[in-house]
Parts: sequence; C-alpha cells; structure tokens
Amino acid sequence: MKTDKHQEAEFLEMLRDCRGTILRVCYSFTDHGREDFRDLYQEIVCTLWKCWPAFRGESSANTWATRIALNVAGQEARRRKRMPQFLALDESMYDLLSSEACDERIQRMQGFLDRLDDAEETKLLFLYLDGKPLKEVAAIAGLTEPATRQKLYRIRLKLKKMKGEEDE
Repeated sequence: MKTDKHQEAEFLEMLRDCRGTILRVCYSFTDHGREDFRDLYQEIVCTLWKCWPAFRGESSANTWATRIALNVAGQEARRRKRMPQFLALDESMYDLLSSEACDERIQRMQGFLDRLDDAEETKLLFLYLDGKPLKEVAAIAGLTEPATRQKLYRIRLKLKKMKGEEDE
C-alpha cells in the first residue's frame, strides 16, 4: 500500500512527465480561451488524481493519462454543446504553446480541427498527429486497429474536403 506522501510524489512526477500531452489535449478541445483551457486542465488533473490509486501500470503512465485526458475532454465537449452559447467578451488569445501556436500551418490545421463535428474524431486525429503508433491510438480510443485505421481515413477525407472548399 502506498503512503499518502509517496502516492502524492509519484502522482506529481507522472503529472510532470505527461504535462505536454495534457496541455495539447486541452488546446485541441477548447476554443483556446484562457478560462476554458484552465477549466479543462483542472478537470483533467482532478480526474487523474481520483483515478491514480487505481493505476495498475499495465500501460505507460503517459498512455493512461492520455486516455483519461481525452475521455474528460470529450465529456466536457459534449457538456458544452448542451449549454447555451454566449458571446465571449474577451477574445484575447494566449500563447501557451509558444512557437507552435504561432505557426500558420498549425493555426490552419487547428481551424480544420475546430470544424470537425465529433469529439471522437478530434480525439483520434489528435492522437494520430501527436505521433502515437496506430496500435496505441486504438488502445487509447478503445477501438480495434482496423476500425481506427478506417476512422482516421474518413477523417483525413473530411479534412481534404474542407481544405478543398477553403482553397476555392
């Protein structure tokens, strides 16, 4: 049985190791407003902390944290869709991912991601673009490899269609 101090230290170490992945999930699943970003990050960290005692180490901590982060982000996205939409008064953007966020190609890709209908599609594409192997993407998404491959293929077709419409 882990002691509370030992458990806390292990959790904080895992959180430091997975911070980049969690930040990218938050960036992909929010409208990039500071408050939405912070709220999602806090929700993910709280959920990770609640689930930490159940982590058995059957996968890497990063894979485990990514799966939880994506599930929380998907739940939050569905919850936000049900909420009434308000006009945001503060449209200021911030640059948490510094140079990556300034890259015009990244901003253009983020625009395409924002136009995807389904949080599930965004989750799969995020994992794919993050460079995860197909096997790991499938494991995190809870799908088979062939189903994951097919879904990614369909998402790429959607993105190509969006790009074509934008170029016209």
